[in-house]
Amino acid sequence: MAVISLGYVMIEARDLNDWRAFACDIAGLMPTTASRDDVALFRMDDRPFRLWVQKGARNAFIAPGWECASREDFDALLARLEAAGRPVERADIMEARARQVYELARSSDPAGNAMEIFYGRFVDYAPFVSPAGVSGFVTGDNGDMGLGHVVLTAPNFAETHNFYKDVMGFGDTDLGRFFLMGGGPDDPGVGFAFLHCNGRHHSLALGQMPESPNGAVHMMLEAATLEDVGRAYDRVLKSKGKVPLSATLGRHVNDKMTSFYMQTPGGFDIEYGWNGLVIDPATWVPTTSMTVSDWGHKWAHEKDD
Repeated sequence: MAVISLGYVMIEARDLNDWRAFACDIAGLMPTTASRDDVALFRMDDRPFRLWVQKGARNAFIAPGWECASREDFDALLARLEAAGRPVERADIMEARARQVYELARSSDPAGNAMEIFYGRFVDYAPFVSPAGVSGFVTGDNGDMGLGHVVLTAPNFAETHNFYKDVMGFGDTDLGRFFLMGGGPDDPGVGFAFLHCNGRHHSLALGQMPESPNGAVHMMLEAATLEDVGRAYDRVLKSKGKVPLSATLGRHVNDKMTSFYMQTPGGFDIEYGWNGLVIDPATWVPTTSMTVSDWGHKWAHEKDD
């Protein structure tokens, strides 16, 4: 595969202190020192950072950072992007050094979602210590499963889906179709593609929806234990609305994740979960899910029965 993991995410924020409070006190991520005053960095394992939050004019998700295994894979992917008609901008050495990678480039998918691409798996071996007492996060052996997943929108669904398979090298895990109007003959359903680039059930999901005003639908962080999730859920409830709860605790049918959703200062959600399904990409046969959750996951916008 061209891409081997979701290495980090880029976020823009009007107020970095809002993100410091949310990331550390609620999500339990570890703050770390940034070389710039306009950037806040957060760790979840032995990588130097997993969330890069930079001060800017809006609150939004900017881009995922997709990791390649080697310079050869990196160069080959950039060549495929250019051949597919996508813009490619190579970052200079100082910007790559700031990301703590060997080389860095920027591009976008056919739906206009920005992305960063890099190679060079830097680690600093400093122990992860959560300020909120989270026991740890699941990123795989040596971080090989990445930080979690990200869900993006794609109005031109088929074109964007094919791009991630044919150009970026992702594989299909689950091709969901969710019927929101009862499933009658006039209900086309909403398509979702859940795609893998390693053993994590999905590192990327695409929704057949209009462009998100916040840059992403959500991103997922996988905690090491169910107790970590429950305590984070309590922290959200104790915030008394300062951190909005987007969906109650529940369990998804396709990736088996027990999780809840909360709104970040960026306006997009974080799914905070445990016990996600790990697959074998070499033998996995894609499924088609017709429902979202086994139980729970009542969304804030849903009316009580």
